[in-house]
Amino acid sequence: MSGFDLYEWVKGLGTKTATYGGRGRGGGPPPVNSTEPRREPTPPWRRLLGVAVAGVVVYGLYFWEIRRVVVPADHVLVLMKKNGSKTLPEGQLIIPHAPDRQKEAARYAEWEKQYGEVNGIYEAVSPEGTYFGYSPFDYERWVIPISQSNAAVPNKKVGVVIKKFGRNLPTGQVLADASKDQRGPLPQLLYPGRYNEYANPFAYEIKLFDPVVMEPGQEGVVTLMAAKPAKDPNQYLVAEGEQGTQPRTEPPGFRYVNLYEKRITPIDVRSQKFEMAGSESITFPSSDSFTIRMQGFVEWRVMPDKLPLMYVQYAEGGSLIPYLDEKVILPYARSFCRLVGSKYAARDFITGDTKLKFQQEFETKLKEACAKQGIEVRQALVRDIEPPQAIKDPINDREIAKEQISQYEQQILVAKTQTELTTQEQMADQNKAIGDANREVVTILKKAEQVRDVAVTKSNQELAVAKLRLEAAQKEGDALLERGKAEAAVVLLNKEAEAKPLAQQVQAFGDGAAYAQYFFYQKVAGSVKSVMTNTEGPFGDMFKQFMQPVPARGGGGGSSPAGAKVTEVRP
Repeated sequence: MSGFDLYEWVKGLGTKTATYGGRGRGGGPPPVNSTEPRREPTPPWRRLLGVAVAGVVVYGLYFWEIRRVVVPADHVLVLMKKNGSKTLPEGQLIIPHAPDRQKEAARYAEWEKQYGEVNGIYEAVSPEGTYFGYSPFDYERWVIPISQSNAAVPNKKVGVVIKKFGRNLPTGQVLADASKDQRGPLPQLLYPGRYNEYANPFAYEIKLFDPVVMEPGQEGVVTLMAAKPAKDPNQYLVAEGEQGTQPRTEPPGFRYVNLYEKRITPIDVRSQKFEMAGSESITFPSSDSFTIRMQGFVEWRVMPDKLPLMYVQYAEGGSLIPYLDEKVILPYARSFCRLVGSKYAARDFITGDTKLKFQQEFETKLKEACAKQGIEVRQALVRDIEPPQAIKDPINDREIAKEQISQYEQQILVAKTQTELTTQEQMADQNKAIGDANREVVTILKKAEQVRDVAVTKSNQELAVAKLRLEAAQKEGDALLERGKAEAAVVLLNKEAEAKPLAQQVQAFGDGAAYAQYFFYQKVAGSVKSVMTNTEGPFGDMFKQFMQPVPARGGGGGSSPAGAKVTEVRP
């Protein structure tokens, strides 16, 4: 229920009560034929209770609808007191932040005495939330987004705080001192984040700056604005820590810098290339007054130790490299081209030797002059030198003819060289073939010698084996012969041993025939009793020889030996 609705409800309630009571006082009870129901009189306590409830509801609605201040996200509440009994001094609008009442009671008491009843805008702000303590009759209330005051510093940015209230800065002072209640840029930096203490746009201004980034190959020239004055301000560079351009440079890297305190200007100290071509080509007169056009380039760089001085001398607060191209490199290049080129005639620039001499002398002079200015010239190259066309064509034709003659001579030399090379190649092929044949003959001879050596070695081995076998056979034959002789001797001895008794027996009979006859008779006598045969025939012939008388030994004729027994054999 809104405040207006509640007011109407209370007003209606009072009207109805007054009407009913009037009827009871003035005319008595209502008429009998009245269509309205009869109402009982309202007790006084109920009327008081209704008024009290209405008062509470009205007061609650006052707090909720009028005194309530809602501060959404990313906003702050700024208050201005307007019911005080005093005003701030002229030119001052901001009431400074109150000290901590618990920790700094004395300072708070002093602040309360000075600013407790003063009208003005409070420096302190209230963050997000709901507030009921600031009546619109006592305070002017502003809900201000954080983005309006840049109190939320984004990434890759740095904030510098400028205080808008306080005493003015003394002459020559750049940064304000908050402890002395001075207005102006503060020395501290605000890194990415949120800073509610500086979110009051009536008290502070936050300026966002990009951090200084010096890439590899760059050096930073440092200029101090908030420092002690220089002892000798008429010099290009001041002493370290004095106000002005410093004699040192910052190395490559990432820097957060308060631009009201100092500035760092990145300058490229890598090699630069200044082109002298097209409309930037250089013209100069020759010694015979012809106009010569030169095209080329100059490769150069700033000496790092001379960078601060050159920045002050030439940059004039702007970019240094283009200024050096325009104000140093180009004027020097033009000057030395005219100075060196005026020594030679126009026709001399068509030949290569003069171009080389011109480039060497031009580069040497340019290096010497630029080094004095803190510029290192690494290379000054002349691409092309164009003399006037009127003298260029005849000289070019002559030079072309010379080049053709030289080319023909070179071709003759190449042909001679080719002939010698071909001869050498043929000789090399021939020598290679002879060498291959010789190597083949040597190979065959080596193989034959190897076969022969193998055969000889094999024959020698077989001969040695045969000799060994022969020796073994001879030794074996000798052994067999000796063994045969031994066996024969044994046999002979055995036979002699056997024959010796026989010989003695034969000797006893006189001769062998007698012994044989005796032996025969001895063997046969025991077995033969009688023989019946005739005298003819083989068997009789056998006995005939035994029937012959045995001659006597010793001249006795056929007499038998003594004691011999003669057996009669009858046919």
